[in-house]
Amino acid sequence: MSARDWVEVVLAALLVVNLLVLGSSVAFALRRVGELSSRLRRTAETLEREAEATLQSARQTLGQTTQLTEAVTTLVRSQITPTTEVAHAALEHIEKTLKGVADATAAVRRLAAGAEALTAPSAISAAMDRTLASRVGKVALLVAGVVALTRGVLHKPRGDSPRTT
Repeated sequence: MSARDWVEVVLAALLVVNLLVLGSSVAFALRRVGELSSRLRRTAETLEREAEATLQSARQTLGQTTQLTEAVTTLVRSQITPTTEVAHAALEHIEKTLKGVADATAAVRRLAAGAEALTAPSAISAAMDRTLASRVGKVALLVAGVVALTRGVLHKPRGDSPRTT
């Protein structure tokens, strides 16, 4: 054999070796891709199961939150709102009562001022002494005091003009 034949044989052998190395590299790469693909598939399945469980948990939590919201709304409508309305009405009643007491107090002050003016030594004082000396006069003064007190308590002030004392 000639040198040229030997070169061809060696080159053919190198080509076969290169093809074997390339083939085994491709086989190894394909096997690694298969393993990677298998792991990715398992990971995707695990993620899908976990996502499904998480979604189920989120749905349950949302349902419970909705029920809680409805319960709180019902509680507010059935218990708290009527209670605040009753408290508001009671405060309005207290305000009206205090206004009546203030009016009665003002009327009593006016009566006291009038009585004080009448008790001062004057001609009116003498008339008052005569009035208080008789039983009818005492009853008349008592009725006048009761009428003034009743008007002060039951008086409904007008909305356009404030009442002064």
